[in-house]
Amino acid sequence: MRGYPGIFLAFILLLLPACRAQTPASGEVRIGLAQRPMTLDPRYATDAASHRVQDFLHRGLIRLDEHFHPRGDLASHWEHPDPLHWYFFLRKGVRFHNGQRVAASDVAATLQSILDPDMASPLRSGFLAIRQVKALSPDEVAIVLDKPDSSLLTRLSIGILPASMAAKKQQDRQIIGCGPFRLLHWNNSGLVLQRLHSSGDPHQISRLRFMPVKDPVTRCLKLTRGEIDFTENDLPPHLLPYLRKQKQLTMKVRTGTTFAYIGLNLRDRILKDVRVRHALALATDRAALKRALFSDLPKLAETVLPPGHWAAAKLPLQPYNPSRAEQLLDSAGFPRGKDGIRFSINYRTSTNPTRLSLATAIADQWRRIGIDVHIESLEWGGFYARIKRGDFQVFSLSWVGIVDPDIYRWILDSKMWPPAGANRGRYANAKVDRWLDEAERSENEAQRAELYRLIQQQMYRDQVYIPLWYEPVIAVSGPRLHGFVPRPDGSMLGLLQAHLK
Repeated sequence: MRGYPGIFLAFILLLLPACRAQTPASGEVRIGLAQRPMTLDPRYATDAASHRVQDFLHRGLIRLDEHFHPRGDLASHWEHPDPLHWYFFLRKGVRFHNGQRVAASDVAATLQSILDPDMASPLRSGFLAIRQVKALSPDEVAIVLDKPDSSLLTRLSIGILPASMAAKKQQDRQIIGCGPFRLLHWNNSGLVLQRLHSSGDPHQISRLRFMPVKDPVTRCLKLTRGEIDFTENDLPPHLLPYLRKQKQLTMKVRTGTTFAYIGLNLRDRILKDVRVRHALALATDRAALKRALFSDLPKLAETVLPPGHWAAAKLPLQPYNPSRAEQLLDSAGFPRGKDGIRFSINYRTSTNPTRLSLATAIADQWRRIGIDVHIESLEWGGFYARIKRGDFQVFSLSWVGIVDPDIYRWILDSKMWPPAGANRGRYANAKVDRWLDEAERSENEAQRAELYRLIQQQMYRDQVYIPLWYEPVIAVSGPRLHGFVPRPDGSMLGLLQAHLK
């Protein structure tokens, strides 16, 4: 049925029982998620689904505006008298979901728990510049650094927990935050969040029901049948024409900040040669991939930060040149054998159909230059666990909603090999480490931008990743939901302003 998704879906619809969709609770929006969130504890969240749900549950000292600049959230304002001292003053009257007032002691306890190695927070390395966090009064918290950290404000967008909860290890399903929604319950069918304060508008969304629906075709069918009201991203573009024809649905598409890439193990006996990595990049026809698999919606990328970001470098687009790729592999000592094969590579991906199709298409392109590619698809939890610990040769994944240029320290610094950070390919370059340290210390934005430009150029030359593109944000709403505006980072916070018919 390839090439006829509308007919295929219509055929499936005829086979489904003609039962009525269950009527949702008053004020409830049902949201289809491709993956179940891993945790609701902000100290442990690293996956996109967890972050998207947590946006409604938690608030940090800081939030980032649409231009990626820090603004006060729980903090009404702050003082920064010298590079090592910060003083934050909390807004009055903000309360946790249990009614307890948010105090400086809660902020201190949350940050201290992240820094505690026994707590094993995967975010700990991002806060290591902090020497001390202390509540000076119920409304004032002081942060003292061992060294200047220009990205501290961005990291302080992490959700704050009550001190009693912060003293415990991961609270993945029983969480108390201070965001606009509280956790009502979480069971095998999904999780439900309840809005804390009603405006009195009968059309206001009062409840969010997140329902894991892994298969994208099933998610589309549930939208069409009115069994869910909303889904965002993880929709195969070949299904979009079908969805556009459904008059009861509303689709909105915009360029996103999610960076899709191919990850490489730079310590692997084959991939440690930069010529091999360049060859793989040259043999990847990204333009053809995005046309064939993604309706030509993505924007080609060369670096992690989105275009227009103050720290994003302008780099030349990687060309598609399989002849040059073959020359590089020959020079690297990997000639074709009698069977035409140079070597074999294991390519790990998830069982998500879109991701699996992408891996299959890339493998086909690499086979044309003599590489035998074995695709290993795993359920999301097992796949992600292996990637996080650096157990792979090649994989494809995305960085979701990256806005802080300190991401380059997280993924490139030689001190950030797993489990300390996300330098999963185990890259090491003394120059890059030095530039990263200088960028971390500098509070001059122009100087930082120049350092990050050097870092991105070196990353490009060393082919640490094979960049693919910035994924589009695709949001589809059913007839009950109106007024949702997608955000470039894929956040669902637009539901706060949306309303029900």
